[in-house]
Parts: sequence; structure tokens; C-alpha cells
Amino acid sequence: MEFPTIVDYIVVGGGLTGCAVATRLAERLGPSVSVLLVEAGPDPSGNPNTTTPMAGFALEGSELDWSYPSSPIPTIGDRVLKNPAGKTLGGGSVLNYGGWARGDASDYDAWAKIVGDERWSYDGLLPYMKRSEKFNKLDANANPQQHGFDGPIKVTGISASDPKRRYPLREPIQKAWAELGIERVPSGSGKLAGLSEFLETWDNGIRQPAHLAYGLAGVDVRTEIAVHKVLFESLSGKTPRATGILLVDGRQIQARKEIILATGALRTPQLLQLSGVGPAAALARHSIPLIYDSPGVGTNLFDHFALFQVFQLRHPERGLALGHPALADPAFVKGLPVDWVVNEALTPSLLKQAVAEDGDSDDTQGLGKTGRTHAETMILYIPYVPGLPFNGTYIATSVMLTLPTSRGTVGLASASPTDPPVIEPNYFATAMDRAALVHGARRLLQCLTGTTVGQDLVETEVAPVPGMKPLTLESSTEEIEERIRAVGSPHFHAAGTCALGSVVDAELRVKGVEGLRITDASIFPAPLGGHPQATLYAIAERAAAIIAGEKDEFEKAGEV
Repeated sequence: MEFPTIVDYIVVGGGLTGCAVATRLAERLGPSVSVLLVEAGPDPSGNPNTTTPMAGFALEGSELDWSYPSSPIPTIGDRVLKNPAGKTLGGGSVLNYGGWARGDASDYDAWAKIVGDERWSYDGLLPYMKRSEKFNKLDANANPQQHGFDGPIKVTGISASDPKRRYPLREPIQKAWAELGIERVPSGSGKLAGLSEFLETWDNGIRQPAHLAYGLAGVDVRTEIAVHKVLFESLSGKTPRATGILLVDGRQIQARKEIILATGALRTPQLLQLSGVGPAAALARHSIPLIYDSPGVGTNLFDHFALFQVFQLRHPERGLALGHPALADPAFVKGLPVDWVVNEALTPSLLKQAVAEDGDSDDTQGLGKTGRTHAETMILYIPYVPGLPFNGTYIATSVMLTLPTSRGTVGLASASPTDPPVIEPNYFATAMDRAALVHGARRLLQCLTGTTVGQDLVETEVAPVPGMKPLTLESSTEEIEERIRAVGSPHFHAAGTCALGSVVDAELRVKGVEGLRITDASIFPAPLGGHPQATLYAIAERAAAIIAGEKDEFEKAGEV
């Protein structure tokens, strides 16, 4: 196939949002308009680990993963953590575990306030969330006011996925949380606080990566093509305009209309800085000619930092966890073995104390307000720690910060596009993050070891390192914090590094230049609860509509 040298639209990054944006643009604009998608990684077709749920763990660190190392992180004992990111057509949708969880309505409403545009509120994004969904109509959560039924991504709750997929811990875990006063709420309804059923995107046990779900019909797709930088035309007295891309191998491709960056929260700020858009001082250090001084590029990095744990069951002979012969039916591994997600807020007293300790009198992102959910907890019916026997004896858990206030950066190691970005995450750096994650860990311990139901199920937490004490209800705040610093890890939901309102405007255009937009997680201006892919597809849907010149759905609704 002849290599293109000039096209109408170039989408850089064939991940989740890149595939969705490119497909929707080709649909709307028709065959007379050329859409090129370039992806640095390979086409993953034929790799069996990309389709089977439990095999997905093998993809981390594989040829389909950028696996970016962080710098040593002082806030967690100078540990260096790997940051998985899809280096493949389909991107993160090939690596992730299929969770479909929107943020709380208040999370998106905070975005709208930051950006000064109600289109980025929950109600403003809802039409685009629905546009991406093909929700299971038999699911108890299938509220047509909240969910879509004609989109490309099939979504279902665990209980509606397969009649044989009935985990024996489903009801006991719900009862244990109920003992702590946690009430059930509808999944994906814009209300996170409470217990909701885990929604997932596995289709009868098969992954739905973005490039297959959206299809890419009419898109010229080129894989294993790495981009060095965006090229600009800078005429005297005029705003610089993006005109094309320079590939790592030296070839160039011109864009008649626009370039859309969708390379993720870790790669997009690096690519912008390599192109001359970023903090002037940082670019000068690497002798990169300045196109536009944009101090926000590479700042505001946040992620869902978490404590992962393993608990030993008191009576494994009951057949409660995967690995026991009673749970050998293939239906049990048609997705992530988890029924429930619990979201809770910090207590008002703990929140007030943490905000005071951080001294944040200008909480522009609204993360310290009461009524917002600060931690998400999941209990999985499978151990994921190497070395533990897979025999039905253990379950695993995650307690995840949903609204972290710690902020990090992404910068350049050099002017070379082949060097990985410098990632300084700064996890667990604020009193609020420490209070929220410790509180979440305590609530999990109460659920599994302090309730009547939990005490019947669980014997003890299993310490992750020999010689380390298990956590109990009697563990001090200092002991829990020490554990988190020793083994805490993000959920790999990096975002925020080219934020709405700072680096891009409400139309997703990069400020200070023309002909360039961003449509990935780097545009998140503030953290969201839930997991990002449902929001990312909505962003891609809106981006394609904006570029194609459609009237915004939220604005149309307001005219009725």
C-alpha cells in the first residue's frame, strides 16, 4: 500500500480514543474526506492474550505495553513503578480489565466549573456516554434515561452476563457491606456513593478492543509508525498552525485540515513538548525551538493510587473463590470475578482535618468538598499475587483513591522521541490522599473482619512480604500508611497532563496554535471516580461531533 504524504485529518495514536474518533470522523465526513490513523505499536490480531479475560495479566510488560518507568518516587520510599500504556492498535482497551464505571455527577460538574462550560458537566456529557454504549437491555441497571442501546461497546452487569456465572460470595459480600450501612445504588447512574454492581465490557468472555468495536471503516490505518513531532507553519504575526507530522524515520505527512492527538496522558505531553508546545524553560533545556509557551503541558498529572491486598478464607472447602473445583465452569472466567463496587466519602471530620493540614484554601477543583466520594473498594474472588496457590483459599481486594489531590508531572528526558518521558507521579503526597486511602482500608477491614458475615468468611489478611505484619482492625494509622508506602500502586488511570481550561479549550483545541486538538485522558482537568474508559469513549464521541461541525447534543436539548 502506498504511503500517504497528504491527507485531510491525521489521528496520532491508535488507542481507545484514537480509534473511536477516527471511525466516527470517517462515518460523518464520508469517503471524500481522508482520515489517517497512525499507531506506534502493532496490530494485536492473533495474540490470544488480548481476548481471554484472565490472560490479560500477561500483557503487562509485553510487546504491546510501553511499560514506562517512573522516576524514584520520594513519597513512597523512592520506589520506581512501571506505568502500563497500550503500545498497540486498540491501546488501553487491549490491556485493561473491562470495567465500565462513570464518575459521580459531581465530578463532571466540577469539570464544567473549571472549564466554564456546562457542556462538560454530567448532563452535558451524558448524551455522548450513551452514544458509545450498547447496554444489555436485560440488565437490571438498563435505565434508558442513563444508558444507550445502539452504540458499539456492549456493556453488562455481572448478574446479566451468563446464567451460570453466579459467584457464591455475591450475596455474603453484599450483606457484609449492608452491616456497615452501605446501601445499593444503580450502576452507572451518576451517583457513586454506595454499593453498585460491577459493569464490564466483556462480550460473552471476549474482549471488545476499540479498533474492533468501532471498526475503523473508511480509515487508513498504519501501525508500527512512531511520530517524532507535530510540524507547524509559523508566519509572522499569525498564530502557528499545525500542518503535519514528522515521523521518527524522517518521513513527513501533511494534514489539510486538522491533527488530533490521542497518545495518552503520558505520551501526549511528551509529543507536544517535542513539537515546541510546552513550558518554555523546559524546552530551552533541550534546545527545542519554542512554538508556544504553554506552562500547563505535562503538569497536573494524577492517577488512582490504590492499596491491593489478599485475604485468606476461613473455610476454603466451601468453594467460595476461584481455584476451587466447584467453580471450574468456564462461565466464571468470562470477565473479572467481582460482583460489587463500593464508593464512600471521607467522614466530614476526617475531611476537614485533612484539608486543614494541606492548607489548601484555593480548592479550585473542589476535591475537598463534602458529599463527594473519595475511595472505591472492590473484592475479587481470585488471588492475583504470584506464589500463592490457586486453590480457592484466597480473595483479593483493591481500595482505590478516586479523587487524589497529589499532583505530578510528565517531562522530557531529551529531545529524542525514542527516549521515554520523565514521569514524576508524586503519589500519596497530601494529607487528604493519606486520610482517604487509610479510611478506605479501614472500611474494607471492617467489612471482611469486623462484620458478622465477614468474620465467617475471612480468616486473616495475608501480608504481601515475608516478615510484614498483616493488617487488622487494631492496626494504627501509621501502620496502614507504612503498608501503603511500601506496596501501594496506581490503577494505571493516568490523566490530567494537558488539561481542559489550561492546555486545551472547551472545543479540545490546543491553545496558542491552530489545527491541533487532543482527545485522550490528558485533557481531564480534575480526577473522576469510577474507571476512565466510559468517559474516554464519551470524549471521543463528542470530539468527532465537534470536528464534524455537529450541533452539540446538550445545547440541542436546551433548545427544546
